[in-house]
Amino acid sequence: MMKKIIIAAIIAATFTSVGVFAQERADTVKNKAADVTSQTDTILIQLPSGSSDRKHIHLDFDIPFYHKIKKTGTNAVVGAMGVGAIFSNSAAPLDFSPQNSLEFWLYALSSHTKGHSTLSFGPGITFRNLALTGGGAMNMSDNGAITIGPFPEGTSPKISRLTVFSFNMPLLYSCSFGGGFGFTVGPVVNLNASSSIVNKYSINGDGQKDKFKHVHCNLVTVDALFQLNLKYFSIYAKYSPMNLMDKKYWPEFTTWTFGIAPF
Repeated sequence: MMKKIIIAAIIAATFTSVGVFAQERADTVKNKAADVTSQTDTILIQLPSGSSDRKHIHLDFDIPFYHKIKKTGTNAVVGAMGVGAIFSNSAAPLDFSPQNSLEFWLYALSSHTKGHSTLSFGPGITFRNLALTGGGAMNMSDNGAITIGPFPEGTSPKISRLTVFSFNMPLLYSCSFGGGFGFTVGPVVNLNASSSIVNKYSINGDGQKDKFKHVHCNLVTVDALFQLNLKYFSIYAKYSPMNLMDKKYWPEFTTWTFGIAPF
């Protein structure tokens, strides 16, 4: 019951933050026929050539948040993303390879800027893929515990990979030095919604795949993000001090990620 309440609260906060934002100024459309100005609940049409004829069209709805946004200067920024290599402190045989362990995240951020400082928040998603080194394979026993062992006898191992999909809620502070340079720092709350293990191997040249679903990730974790913003891209580091997977079923380990954010 407690997990359902946490999930409902985080999803509600996520979708609330994706609301449609109006422009700070009223939109003005000019053409040869007429000038049209859109306000919060009224459209004003003025005929060209200095005519004093005007017509107000009252909408059946208000433009959402128009008055508040006009006062605060809040605006929407969509498309923050990043990709990076995942490192971990896991010990053998649960030895993840950073060369084959990657994360991808995508955030839709609403921001409020004052001077050189910007506060941003919004929903996002993250995929994390952690692959074992060597020829070991992750398996889930009947009681849900994760064990590390060899691939089936007589097979050619390819990869054993853990995948975790998460919904995110970042709260980030950015400071601009000018010229496109600056930094971003803040926490990222993760709602880890799905986890699975995939083992790929071949038998006599034929590809095979074993998959285990619901492999016991922790429901909520928090990461610390630091990002160095350069002129055309950013370099980021993300530290995850909390165990991504439930230690009742997994060996304990934490992760940190280094990567780039194209925008």
